[in-house]
Amino acid sequence: IAFESVSKRFLWRQDRPRSLMELFLGAFRRQGGTRELWALRDFTLAIAPGEVVGVIGPNGAGKSTLLRIASGVIRPTSGHVTVRGRVGALLDLTAGFHPDLTGRENVFLTGALVGMRRQELERRFEEIAEFAGIGEFIDSPVRFYSSGMSMRLGFAVAACLAPEILLIDEVLAVGDQAFAHRCLERIQRLKSEGTAILLVTHDLGSVERLCDRAVLMEGGQQVAMGAPGEVISAYLERLVVGRRGLRHEQERRWGSGEIRLADVWLEDGAGERCPGLMAGSTLVIAMRYEASERVPGPVFGLAIHDETGHLLSGPNTRFGGLPLPPLDGCGLIRYRIPELRLQPGRYLLSASIYDERLVHAYDHWEFCLSFDIYPHASSPRCFGPLALGGSWEWVADGGEGG
Repeated sequence: IAFESVSKRFLWRQDRPRSLMELFLGAFRRQGGTRELWALRDFTLAIAPGEVVGVIGPNGAGKSTLLRIASGVIRPTSGHVTVRGRVGALLDLTAGFHPDLTGRENVFLTGALVGMRRQELERRFEEIAEFAGIGEFIDSPVRFYSSGMSMRLGFAVAACLAPEILLIDEVLAVGDQAFAHRCLERIQRLKSEGTAILLVTHDLGSVERLCDRAVLMEGGQQVAMGAPGEVISAYLERLVVGRRGLRHEQERRWGSGEIRLADVWLEDGAGERCPGLMAGSTLVIAMRYEASERVPGPVFGLAIHDETGHLLSGPNTRFGGLPLPPLDGCGLIRYRIPELRLQPGRYLLSASIYDERLVHAYDHWEFCLSFDIYPHASSPRCFGPLALGGSWEWVADGGEGG
């Protein structure tokens, strides 16, 4: 794939009528004119066979427009795009399937559209169905599929039809952990077979693990390109720091309220508020409390969950050897983790205040924050959310037992 000074401009009328009434009234009003948006500006990039390039950046940076131009869905306003080879593209949750056809029929339709013969599709069909893992639904109309099922089948089709070029837009988070692992394995296999892969994602950990190069985009322009670790670091430096972590949509709260959590936030090792931080760095979780009356021996606790809500760790002041005296008024509790062992990804935080028996809840704030852990060039690589920090040792067997 080669992009040479590619730009894309979109135009739309700001007062476009949405009904016959608006169309009629618009004839008597002053027109608002047309607004111009450049989704891409002078973008240049070449991807060689067997190379994986990740594109990262904030929403609205032009990443998906880039993929749509590469796939031929839209044409650039200026510049040239060269694509040599069979293209497998997965650009959105609809996966390009016809809703009235079954999954099986859509597999054959998609294969025919990319130029594959029926005999070849029949030979590969079982591999596709097994990879997608949707069972008997393969013979049901796609209109009855969930978005996750459609995406699983779409990825299976795109990855199993021997593409020479694979375009992927935010699909690695679809499905369970086992399916995500199969996706990563298939991408590595395609890479070894010489497939050129262009990956757009917000999952910085996947970019670090999979990609040979990374590109950072902002406002339709390329602002950095190079080794994944370096580009990710540049991206993180441009993020706005000092803001609060994000409240989670499943946030819940209960308790009797004699003492309450007034605020919960994250700090880096320097004591600055942050929405997330690099893997392996110091994390401080701060809790500000307000007590309306004197509360004897409260216990402050935390819980860190993965994005599915599964508990990873639950420290508290009692287990941590910090017995607290009776509290009233306001104060601050901090929990410091000198070297965070969490792998890159998104995590959820809960905070609570219980009585000294850990039975009565004064304030339990479930999923009060979500935060991101970003990959670092020196971050240990392993499967799962937790890096244990251990080391491996090998001893040759000299044949003396053991």
